[in-house]
Amino acid sequence: MEAYKEEIYKELESMGDRILPVKVLITGLKCECSILPHWHDYMEILYFYRGSAVVQINKEYIQVANGQIVLVDALDIHSMQGSAEYLVLLFRPQLATDFYIDLKKAFLLPDREKVLDSAEAGSRFIGEIARQMQEIREIHEEKLPGYEISIRGSIYKIVAALFAYTQERGCEAVEYQKQRQNLERLDRLLQYIDECYHDDISIEEAAKYLSLSPNYFCRFFKKLMGKTFVEYLNMYRCAKAEALICTTDRSITEIALAAGFSSISYFNRIYRKYKGFSPSRRRKEDNIVQQHGNI
Repeated sequence: MEAYKEEIYKELESMGDRILPVKVLITGLKCECSILPHWHDYMEILYFYRGSAVVQINKEYIQVANGQIVLVDALDIHSMQGSAEYLVLLFRPQLATDFYIDLKKAFLLPDREKVLDSAEAGSRFIGEIARQMQEIREIHEEKLPGYEISIRGSIYKIVAALFAYTQERGCEAVEYQKQRQNLERLDRLLQYIDECYHDDISIEEAAKYLSLSPNYFCRFFKKLMGKTFVEYLNMYRCAKAEALICTTDRSITEIALAAGFSSISYFNRIYRKYKGFSPSRRRKEDNIVQQHGNI
């Protein structure tokens, strides 16, 4: 999680200038890869144009495909798994200064409604957001002189449509401070997991780390992460193992133990549960992709 957050923060440090103070990324996931649950202080708008993925927004897990838009508010815990290509707009906290807009007011939707489908009959505002996201994608890929100004114009249209859609849905403001305090408390544990995932970490140890009783800790963790502590730890270890499968020649057994699993049989079962296929198949598919890339 920390490596991912550091990568994004580095991106944010180079987020354009006064003309375009927003980071535009065209990226994706391959072969059912995962982005682990994390949170941050800025907002994201994702536009999926190829493939599909399961996106977590706090406790909600939603299947997302072509033409759909995902809104990630500041402090939303989110993750992703799938094979998809998408456009991302990253808005830093001082957007109100950069654009003279309080963007938080445009994200006031229940978590389940933060996935917008431009293909469904309904609000014309969603269609406008999708059109502008596609426009930004094309402009960003071409990068003609003055493209930053064109993207900025599209962003104004997106934000206007979001404000209108939120008002149309009748959404009200949410309280951020309690969520922030809980996340900052939980983040200490997530950093601990990032450092010690290969060791045996029990629920009792994790609860003690946050000075909570085991029962309260279990409720606290699942409320914020949408998963039990054991489910999250297994998913995290699977992601670490997957990285080793794709980047090293170590055996599957060695990788399982290095990722913190007690046995190869348990690793195979858990990996298949979260990925839908075996670790050996993952390595085989990755080798095929690399061979094709070298042709």
